[in-house]
Amino acid sequence: MRLEVRGLENARESFVFLWGKYVKGFDSSKHCAECRLGDTKSPVNPKRRDGDDYKRRNDFPYFYLFGMGRGDRSRSNLHFAVEPRPGSVASIGSIYGVSFTIYDAFAPRIDRLPKGWMGLDDDFTTCRNFQFGVQMFGYHPNKGLTHPGDHSLLPIDPKQRQDQQA
Repeated sequence: MRLEVRGLENARESFVFLWGKYVKGFDSSKHCAECRLGDTKSPVNPKRRDGDDYKRRNDFPYFYLFGMGRGDRSRSNLHFAVEPRPGSVASIGSIYGVSFTIYDAFAPRIDRLPKGWMGLDDDFTTCRNFQFGVQMFGYHPNKGLTHPGDHSLLPIDPKQRQDQQA
């Protein structure tokens, strides 16, 4: 995978934080950045320059790009999860006019969780990181035991997902 950034130098505002994380797992007892398990060694940061072209590692099932915006987080934060897929291109823009394009990557759809899903409070169900973790890795509270509630938003086999999108 290869990341290309456009518009960062001339953005009307900048991200408070901008980073990427290689993700290999999920801790469903946490939300926000702490729930994603993996490696944060990534050259993504708010000081990047337009046109920077960084190769991304392909040895993790996902790469998660996060930009903390200013003001209303639901509008200004950027969440962009991708999985390696040769020949595909995934791209996202921000309210600041910055675009991020990752080549040889696919951005899986991440649905919102309903209010009160599995009896969890809003800190969990509205967290985009937590929603990503649930849908890509499953929800396994209590030391790996699967919760008996609604699993309609849990992940399907990646090959099956790829076949559905073809």
